[in-house]
Amino acid sequence: MKKIYIFFVAAILSCALSGCFGGSEGHTVKIAVMGNEDTFYPGYKEGIERAERDLNKEYADSGYTVECEFYNDNGSYEDGSALIDAAAADESIDAVIGSMDMDISKTAAYVFDNAEKLFIMPFFLYDDVYEDNNYEMVFSLCNSAQTVGEILKLASAETTAKRWAVCAGDGNFEQAEMRGFLQYGADNSIKTVDCVSMSALDANFDEIYSRWETLSVEGVIMFPKADEGFEILKKIKGRNPAMICGGDTAFDNSTLLNADNELLRAMNGFIIADEFTLTDPAQEDKDTIQGMIDEYAANTGGAFDTWYIQGYNAVRIIADTAIKNETVDSSKIAEILHKDGYKGLIENFSFDAKGRQETQEYIYSTIDDKGYSHDVTVKK
Repeated sequence: MKKIYIFFVAAILSCALSGCFGGSEGHTVKIAVMGNEDTFYPGYKEGIERAERDLNKEYADSGYTVECEFYNDNGSYEDGSALIDAAAADESIDAVIGSMDMDISKTAAYVFDNAEKLFIMPFFLYDDVYEDNNYEMVFSLCNSAQTVGEILKLASAETTAKRWAVCAGDGNFEQAEMRGFLQYGADNSIKTVDCVSMSALDANFDEIYSRWETLSVEGVIMFPKADEGFEILKKIKGRNPAMICGGDTAFDNSTLLNADNELLRAMNGFIIADEFTLTDPAQEDKDTIQGMIDEYAANTGGAFDTWYIQGYNAVRIIADTAIKNETVDSSKIAEILHKDGYKGLIENFSFDAKGRQETQEYIYSTIDDKGYSHDVTVKK
């Protein structure tokens, strides 16, 4: 009897340590965060760090912990590619949050999908990554380029301008935005009467603007690369302050606005298509958001930016789904996200079969004379 009892106790201890009586096995959900930290949007990194702290507090008794590690690609494709290969081979990394650099992230999507490792994109990504591939592990947390163009088409139709010129950079993303604008046929009351490249507009502004006068252009939509649109916007407004102008989030730069009064005047009334969709906060989330705002102001002295929320949700969509379903298997998490989406902090995500964000409501912002934005929601 004594010998049997000893073996029975040993078996109980063994089961307790191995988790064979149920409950979640201890695991660290390790998330690699790629990008150039010198060019992170305001609040983005702080949102990621806050998510890590909140998750470890909320799930303290679950047996799971969450760890985010930053992998700085320095905005270099070569550095980014090396980090991608290292992260794909590192079995301790359960998921990856993508870089702001779309060329790096295009390669990352291919590599991580092949490695069956969850890849979350909180930034823009080339539309053809989703259209031309059958990736199961790649998910977008913001609008596609085509959707941006469609939003601006709907926003344009709500203005008094009926005749529009469209200008786009030469990159794949900007061209896809322009196609979204041109091909979306929800409202036939407006007409596109001219299309021109941003580089041609910059080099031949007087000639092209003269053509616009002949064509009676009342509104201009721009899809620039980086900051090339600001000086052109000032030229357009210098010729005609009443010209209605709009563009993508390349124009969302409060730092430049605050430093340039001429630009601030030119941006008055400007329309910007939002890259992601925020919802009204639930009552229980309001205190959380206020705490984030206060913490961010105390730590940085800066104004709270919605990229804080995007970074926060990029971490939580991975960790919440993993821990609640007691799995770090990327295939299982991807299956759950495809099926159920994710309800985040003032952002709700749903995905199509290719991992693209399914946008139910389109949101754009208008800029007032003080540089503040005001959201407008339109139905598709």
